[in-house]
Amino acid sequence: MEKKIFLFTLCLFMGVSWAFSQTTRTVTGVVLSKEENEPIIGASVLIPGTTVGTITNVNGEFVLPNVPTTAKSIQVSYIGMKTIEVPITDNKMRIFVESDTETLEEVVVLGYGSAKKLGSVVSSVSTVNNKKLKNIPNASFADALQGQVAGLSVSSSSGEPSSTANIRLRGMSSINASITPLYILDGAPVSQVIFTTMNPDDIENITVLKDASATAIYGSRAANGVIVITSKKGKMGEKAQVTLKAQYGVSNLIDNGMKMMNSQEYMQFREILEPKLATDKDWIKHKQVVKQNNIDTDWADEVYRNNAPTYNLDLSVSGGGNNNSYYISLNHNNTEGIAPTSEMRRTSLRTNLEIRANNWLKLGINSNLAFQKYNANPDVSSDLSLSNPATFARLGRPDDSPRYYQLDEKGNAIFGDRADYLHESQILNPLYMESYRDRDRRNFSVNLNLFEEIRPVKGLILRAVQALEGFDYTYSSNVPPIANFTTPMGDVVQINDAKGQARENFQRFYRFTFTNTAEYKFHVENKHFVTLLLGQESIISKDNSFGTIVDGLTDSRLMLLSNGTEYMPPSHSVVESVFNSYFFRGDYTFKEKYYIDASYRLDGSSRFTPKYRWAEFYSLGAKWNLKAENFMSNVNWLNDLGIRISYGSTGNSSIGDYAYQSLLASSGAYEGESGTVIIQPGNPDLTWETVTSANIGVDFRLFNRFYGSIDLYKKKTSDMLMSIPYSYTTGFGNNIGNIGGMVNKGIDLNLNVDLINNAKFFWTFRASLNYNKNEITELFNGLNEYVIPDTGTKLKIGRSYGELYCVKRAGVDPRDGKIVWYDKNGNLTKTYSEDNAIFIDKQMFAPWTGGFGTTASWKGLTATVDFSFALNKYMINYDRYVLESPNDVGLKYNQTKRMLNMWTTPGQVTDIPAATEKVYLDDSFAENSSYLRLRTLSISYALPKKLIQKSKFFESCNIFFVGRNLLTFTDFTGYDPEPEMNAVKFNYPNTRQYSVGVEVSF
Repeated sequence: MEKKIFLFTLCLFMGVSWAFSQTTRTVTGVVLSKEENEPIIGASVLIPGTTVGTITNVNGEFVLPNVPTTAKSIQVSYIGMKTIEVPITDNKMRIFVESDTETLEEVVVLGYGSAKKLGSVVSSVSTVNNKKLKNIPNASFADALQGQVAGLSVSSSSGEPSSTANIRLRGMSSINASITPLYILDGAPVSQVIFTTMNPDDIENITVLKDASATAIYGSRAANGVIVITSKKGKMGEKAQVTLKAQYGVSNLIDNGMKMMNSQEYMQFREILEPKLATDKDWIKHKQVVKQNNIDTDWADEVYRNNAPTYNLDLSVSGGGNNNSYYISLNHNNTEGIAPTSEMRRTSLRTNLEIRANNWLKLGINSNLAFQKYNANPDVSSDLSLSNPATFARLGRPDDSPRYYQLDEKGNAIFGDRADYLHESQILNPLYMESYRDRDRRNFSVNLNLFEEIRPVKGLILRAVQALEGFDYTYSSNVPPIANFTTPMGDVVQINDAKGQARENFQRFYRFTFTNTAEYKFHVENKHFVTLLLGQESIISKDNSFGTIVDGLTDSRLMLLSNGTEYMPPSHSVVESVFNSYFFRGDYTFKEKYYIDASYRLDGSSRFTPKYRWAEFYSLGAKWNLKAENFMSNVNWLNDLGIRISYGSTGNSSIGDYAYQSLLASSGAYEGESGTVIIQPGNPDLTWETVTSANIGVDFRLFNRFYGSIDLYKKKTSDMLMSIPYSYTTGFGNNIGNIGGMVNKGIDLNLNVDLINNAKFFWTFRASLNYNKNEITELFNGLNEYVIPDTGTKLKIGRSYGELYCVKRAGVDPRDGKIVWYDKNGNLTKTYSEDNAIFIDKQMFAPWTGGFGTTASWKGLTATVDFSFALNKYMINYDRYVLESPNDVGLKYNQTKRMLNMWTTPGQVTDIPAATEKVYLDDSFAENSSYLRLRTLSISYALPKKLIQKSKFFESCNIFFVGRNLLTFTDFTGYDPEPEMNAVKFNYPNTRQYSVGVEVSF
């Protein structure tokens, strides 16, 4: 009986097992990226409509047991990839997923090693995708970053087409060393010139690394943050796509709040300054001619061009085969500046190739070749003379005609050619001088990255990168001999030096970077994920430049150096430097809930003595994904919540390559022999400037609609590299030393809101905000304060670097028109003294910066509006100082309309002192340069694809309009409130730009 029961039970169990095995099965497979045929780690694999699911391991493999036989498909999803659903097959499945361009920014490149999911990043990082960089109307893409990233301040001090923006991240970390972030292009360091040599359309995305957890791996170069630029790549297995884009635009002078006198006002003002002119016969006649012939010249209209053209042409080809990918683009940009002789032409060629030679070897090359030919207006900061067009645009007399003229019998003017000599001002027209000069700047640059990647065993990636950045720069300038001449108006123009001059300068720079890394990824039970990275890097650079000038050229047809008769000693310099580094990074993840990363870097630099040559930098960071916890699973309105914390150190060595050494130079010829002198004292104790930073941040997403981040940070600079003044009895003025300290504290806010997001209409809003407080904590030699000579800047412990320091004006005494100031004790005085200068609680670096914008799309029509702003920012308006100085300037040249309110009679209440008063650069010229600027307005329309693809030749067609700097709201009366400097001096104005274009894909 027992046997029968046992056999019955056994048969029943086998039957049930057989029945169950007939209703479920095991499905296995591997998930690979379509573009690169590489395994996707951590991808979600799910049977739709069931709870059966898993994630892929370090090799991209998955195993799904107990899959119902009724299941027909598998769903695979991964951040940055398109979610797909594929049929189940019996064999081991190979599932390919492709990048989702809509969410590509959620995968970030932190530098060395593989890209990471944004959700798994412990660091404080922000990304800007190529949509923000496309179609910008100027040659540099740095401008497009303004207001896009909290904590990233981007400002332009010039509208020159070849100029680069000033960029700083999370405040000022140094005073005399560089504050520029480190730029990384496709894994290798590059200089800031990349902003004008690279075509913005070649950029896939830009990642801004803010805290030490992200930047410490770069060590000595990352004290000011890191900006990682990733160029576009082709995709393996993708058919070739050809894209052609043409864009045309114009630039115009931007509005400004400083109004100059017209001719009638100026002549009235001159009579106030010189009462005797009212009875002078020649002056009276001149007034009649000016009034009768309506001579009223706005020299800004004469100097600056209207509708200066810009055009841009792009051609790119991308795609790939089964084992290769390619991206090739050709770009030509031609931008004319609004100032005379200001222009830039750029032609660039980018080639990105990757080849998968076999299952374990991949090779690639990324290259960018660019040729620039450009000309620039004279540097106004060093040339405030009237020969500079930017200066003359303000100072030119309105009663001076830009054209020669003769008077007929009735006193009517008959105008002729351009006036090369200005009759009333009695100076050469600066436009004539600019047309006479011949300047030519040419730059050929190369960025080349070669890489080899080997995967000898599962999870191990060995990668070697060899990078080259280099350029050849030439500058040629000549001024032909100018002969004396007589103008049609009878002026005899005597040229003091009629001999011509020629100048040639050449610079060659190169930097080789060799980087070798080993990255190993593994997991334990699909719960513990570990990544280890070990690397070595060497950077070798050399800069060689020379130049010479000759005078005595007498024939405008013979302007070569060899034709000169007077030779000046040529200049020549050679600068070399070497960096060697070793680094490590480790990442650990548990169930996508808890993340820890750590990094260490050892840097050695030839910029320091062997005693202090090596320095160590490190970071430690952690993240807690609260949303992955069970107690948060039922909170449906909360889609994501993560807390990050990090601490670490970075360094700064941007002080020049021989700052620690005593340097010699030739003293010139002495009794037929050359001598040598010491030109720089050595400092053998010079070492690294170090920045330690702490960051705590929160990332969130609510209702699948609101998402953003909040970060609090503190950066402490120690051993700050500062210029220390020496007693002149030593024979030297100053030298660099490690004495000083500074702290930056702040908060970053980012917010994005998807207002409407459905199949027909998409509308989103974004905003970013940064507040930064800077404080000096230590100065050299135990000093509490120090005034930097000739800058109007004072350093004081407990105060912010960049706070304006000057004498405060109390007003103008209505009894006598004299200026009244405050002394240091707050008492009134009519005697100006720099000893009474004080901090005026006004910063030249804006503590509040940010931006906001919105994008809306409907049926192929897309509109984007982006604003940027800076608050509580001040600058000394040096233009006003010159243009409101009647004794120094007003007797010869124009002044602002404000000067018409100048004090003239006792009892008159005004803020403009009497003409007899000497004007000083006090706080009355410190203007609020806070601004809100409509940075970009873009409107595009994508023609319906069904209509376009009927041609079976065109793939897509987009038509677009872009406007830049269309509106600016500011109280600053100068040309542009953007520059971050204590005083702005007749800067090259920023521009307002309009452009239209079309982009077609085949």
